[in-house]
Amino acid sequence: MKPTLFYISDALCGWCYAMGPQIEKLRAAYADKFRFEVLSGGMITGERVGPIGNMASFIKQAMPRLNEISGVTMGEAYLNDVLEKGTYISNSVPPAIAFSILKEAQPEEQVKYAKAIQDLHFQEGKDFNQVETYFPLAQEAGLTQEEFRAMFTDEKYLQLAQQEFAQVQAWGIQGFPSMVAQNGDQLYLVTRGYAKFEDVAPALDQVLAQ
Repeated sequence: MKPTLFYISDALCGWCYAMGPQIEKLRAAYADKFRFEVLSGGMITGERVGPIGNMASFIKQAMPRLNEISGVTMGEAYLNDVLEKGTYISNSVPPAIAFSILKEAQPEEQVKYAKAIQDLHFQEGKDFNQVETYFPLAQEAGLTQEEFRAMFTDEKYLQLAQQEFAQVQAWGIQGFPSMVAQNGDQLYLVTRGYAKFEDVAPALDQVLAQ
């Protein structure tokens, strides 16, 4: 059986958004060697849920470095409608629920949907708390708006999202993005934080050599 590469991301994590193009490159290069699985990290849940205004200055300070290191930029809609207004309620649960639905519909396309969900927010300034935000992706996954709307409030998908949060915590992963590889019974921490393709590839080759 192929080893698994777990990419641990959170829809609200700017560095995970920056990592999107790198993880797509990795998947293109290693799809025949690794099974790719994306887990939602659960960065903002429980008491942390609240207006983005609380974190806006921190995000703005981190942005120049993020742009410089990754070459990725945030869309005008995100900067103006989300960050500047500051009223958007940050909550990692709704996008994790949406992702668990899309993942079930098309398990082979996890990497694509993880990035597509982030693009909705960080490019288009869309609200993750609104079910309608995900309709274009639901359609891509072969689901009608009615089907997706019903699934979005189904306890099953909330539980799937929470199981992922719990798995990530059990591994002791605190920061996102991170990557964990599993080869047989062995787990390897491949990266913690943003990393480029060329930095990750040697670590993956090492896992394969075990």
